[in-house]
Amino acid sequence: MLADPAAAQGARATEWLRLIEPAERARYDRYRVEGARQEYLTGRALVRTGLSRHADVDPADWRFEANRYGRPSVVAEQARLVPGLVFNLSHTRGLVALAVGRDCDVGVDVEWIDRQSRLSDLCTRYFAADETAYVRAAEGDELTERFFAFWTLGEAYIKARGMGLALPLDGFAYDITGDRPTIRFEPTCPDDPARWRFLRRAIGDRHRLALAVSSPEALLRVRFAWSTPGDVGAGADDASGLAAPEDALLVRGGGLAAS
Repeated sequence: MLADPAAAQGARATEWLRLIEPAERARYDRYRVEGARQEYLTGRALVRTGLSRHADVDPADWRFEANRYGRPSVVAEQARLVPGLVFNLSHTRGLVALAVGRDCDVGVDVEWIDRQSRLSDLCTRYFAADETAYVRAAEGDELTERFFAFWTLGEAYIKARGMGLALPLDGFAYDITGDRPTIRFEPTCPDDPARWRFLRRAIGDRHRLALAVSSPEALLRVRFAWSTPGDVGAGADDASGLAAPEDALLVRGGGLAAS
């Protein structure tokens, strides 16, 4: 589910603030930049209303707990209502994304790409050597695309594992030259590449999204839709008319299938 954080103002923001816990409200109040406040509030409201599509729980009644690495999940008493329900949230300037799944590991990352940073200089700090070389072999818009492909994919994998920076950044690397992203692991980050499926999408001109999923299911359908927390239903377009990405079928070991 995708949401525009600009909606978090006026009466709608007041409505969403009623949904969140005191600790969440305190964190919201600490933000001094309005855009960051809107992103945070939209994310919290999207998680609560999004999960309520899958269980008979009022959005304001959801409770969460974090694992030892800080990854949030539904508390055990509520998790029993919908066994296997998992979620992951990401937000950036101008966009919030929520991934919800069942009986899987899932991570999502979204990034705003219209930045002035010297991206090629950041590669050696965050990317594997061959990823860095691939980014630096490009120029201009293509360099930006390659950089954020590796960045979002890496973030999505780390978030799907739920271990944060306990995972070494040099313990895995992606290849994005084929039809689908693939991953390899170093001994410092033992994992099985065959259990992972990845998806990349452009959200308009200024945002990029990556999804990482590990599931025993042979075929996974990924659905995208715009949503305003609290509104009934979800749509193919946001308020400005920006279309949601096309749905996709992820085949275990086989990448994308015709959707």
